[in-house]
Amino acid sequence: MFIWEKGSLNEEQEVAILEKDSVLLIACPGSGKTRTLTYKIAYELSRLNSNKEFVIAITYTNNAADEIKERVELLGVDTRQLWIGTIHSFCMEWILKPYHLYSDRLKKGFKVCNSFDTEKLLTELCKKYSNPKVTFYDFQYYATINGTYKFTSKNSNQNKHIKAILQEYFGILKENNQLDFEQILFYAYELLKSKPIISTILCKLFPFVLIDEYQDTKEIQYHIISKILSANNGCSKTLIVGDPNQSIYHSLGGYPMPKDELEKLLGFDLIQLSLDKNYRSSETIINYFDYYKTFATPIIAFGNEKDYNSLITYNLSVSLDNLIEEIAKLILYNVREAGISPNEICIAAPQWVQIASITRKLMIRLPDFSFDGPGMAPFSRDIENFWFKVSRIVLTEPSPYMYVRRLRWGKEVLNELDAAGVDVSNLSNKEFLKICNSIEVNENDGLTYLRSFFERICESLRIQIQNFPLLEEHHTSFFASSENRIQRLIDEGNPFIGEIENFRKVFRQRDGITVSTIHGVKGEEYDTVIGFALLDDYVPHFNDANGYENSKKLLYVLASRARKNLHLISETSRGINYYNPEGKSPTPHLLEYNYEYSIVALDNFD
Repeated sequence: MFIWEKGSLNEEQEVAILEKDSVLLIACPGSGKTRTLTYKIAYELSRLNSNKEFVIAITYTNNAADEIKERVELLGVDTRQLWIGTIHSFCMEWILKPYHLYSDRLKKGFKVCNSFDTEKLLTELCKKYSNPKVTFYDFQYYATINGTYKFTSKNSNQNKHIKAILQEYFGILKENNQLDFEQILFYAYELLKSKPIISTILCKLFPFVLIDEYQDTKEIQYHIISKILSANNGCSKTLIVGDPNQSIYHSLGGYPMPKDELEKLLGFDLIQLSLDKNYRSSETIINYFDYYKTFATPIIAFGNEKDYNSLITYNLSVSLDNLIEEIAKLILYNVREAGISPNEICIAAPQWVQIASITRKLMIRLPDFSFDGPGMAPFSRDIENFWFKVSRIVLTEPSPYMYVRRLRWGKEVLNELDAAGVDVSNLSNKEFLKICNSIEVNENDGLTYLRSFFERICESLRIQIQNFPLLEEHHTSFFASSENRIQRLIDEGNPFIGEIENFRKVFRQRDGITVSTIHGVKGEEYDTVIGFALLDDYVPHFNDANGYENSKKLLYVLASRARKNLHLISETSRGINYYNPEGKSPTPHLLEYNYEYSIVALDNFD
């Protein structure tokens, strides 16, 4: 039985971990949710009765899955019977791959259409339609349980075009025996619905299922998991955890299903518990973002920094032309005056288009600082691509800190090679790492470096990728999408993004000032957060049918990332056009909030 040292967890966390029945856990920001999930998984792994049983953990992102699994491993717990990943990965691994023969659409075999090929195909199909014009970026849709796809655009004429394009798009995928990411969910649900025996088999394998970030779960995802859990008549237990106040993917179908509806769907009761002690932020920060709550959940300041004299500023007079200078001065103030490390500063905006336009200018304005962010990755981050999985090992150093992670990545690569038909039966993941660590490539261009490295790996393993269609297809896709991505970043003002050093940054620990979207920093925390472009049409988004409420959640997420200082900006003169001659107006909630903001003199920080 897994036992932890006294004082490792607070009473709320221990109650959630030791509860034998199924739980709905509401966790406020900074409440030690990840720690609780880690210990809960370790605890449930230690309680398995058979080596044929698995603990399943569904996370919203692959990064979250990696972090939690590493934490469990560091607790000294055997993770061979832990499966952790996203709902799409779960459906592929446990439903589609083993049971696709029961589907008329999938029985001849299938492969997943990667994001690059999806974008290329939809972009080409969009050219046939105008008035209103439709682009790839208008294609926000998700699968529903009634066999249809729901569109997020409020423009009904545009939706007619989108529907027609999707029909043609799905027809092409069917001809090519391909699925896109939403179809993974659709066909997984269809299989569970048409073949109940699949749920009966799976529920016996899964005595415990954890669902993280439930507030971002789609209806079809709830139904997929519930079909498996309900098949065991409540004997399989679940921990469903999240924060309804952080439900910021509503436009993509994510929402926090109410407890009574969850219980009806699952067929058994849930015990509702909460984690309401915030160990992250000062009491000043907590009191500020508490205003933006849309669900009445308590939040108590409990961390070491709870009495920190936080600064919360709001600037709605700086113009777009002076925005770079304002952000630069805020950075310098926090580093020089407040003693904040640049690695603990985050700059966030509602959309990537706003980020891309300022990042390069900030790099020029503050040459002594480095800037980093997931949206600045210079190569394809298609997590299902074999060569992306190899690149994680290639671009990370063989340090003690990375050893466990690289070992796991090495095992994934060998499993993929085996599935592709390569004989790796005599090769361990340690030996594969040794091969990678021994290769030296002297190249400054990132893509040239990776091409050479991949060739050297293939030579060492005596692999001719032209003899393995899947490896060759993934190789072509990886470099085509990476070249496309690098060109975009160059066009957006990052002329040196293709250098190998920028490739290596992708998998490093946080290095420099983070630049991201509000959605991108969800789950992260920083000493100082600077948010800009907080304007109507962005927050709330003009295309969001429930924008007024959802914009509150975005502001809640943004403000709750900060430990110490928070700086908000609604710049003037952005988005000037015929209808907005003075530019977009500030986000309504910021105007409505009668808060006494701090005043900071930035004139001396040049």
